[in-house]
Amino acid sequence: MEYIRLNTEYEFVKKRALVNFLTNSRVELEGHFHNRAQNMLNSIERYEHNNLKNLLNGISKGALEKVSSSLSDPATSKAIKDAAFQSALSGIREGSMTYKNDPLMPILANEITSRVNAYKALSKDEETKLLSLNADQKKFIID
Repeated sequence: MEYIRLNTEYEFVKKRALVNFLTNSRVELEGHFHNRAQNMLNSIERYEHNNLKNLLNGISKGALEKVSSSLSDPATSKAIKDAAFQSALSGIREGSMTYKNDPLMPILANEITSRVNAYKALSKDEETKLLSLNADQKKFIID
C-alpha cells in the first residue's frame, strides 16, 4: 500500500518536473526568438540609416567637388578669388566676417539643390529601393 502511494507520488513529481522543464524551455525559446527578432530589426534600422548617410555624403562630396573644380578652373578661379577678397574687405570694414557676398556659397548651394532635386521626385517605392538593404547587408543580418 505504501509502495503504491509512493509510486503515485513519484509519478506526480516526475510529470510536474517534465511540465516545468517544458514550460521553462518554451519561455526561454520565446525570449530567444524575441531577442533575435529585435536584434535583426535594430540591424536593419542601422543599415538603412547608414545607406541614408552614404547618400547624403555622396551629395555633399559631389557639391564640394564642384566647388573645387570651380576653384581649379582658371576661368572662374580669378573671379572667385577677387569676389572673396572683396567680401573679406567688406567684412573688415563692418567689423565682422559673414557669408555675405561669399562667391563660393551660391555655387555650393546651387549644386546641393540640384542634386537634392533629383531625389525629390522619387516615388515612395523608388525611395524605399534606394535606401533598402543590399544583398551583402541582408546576408550579414541573416547570419
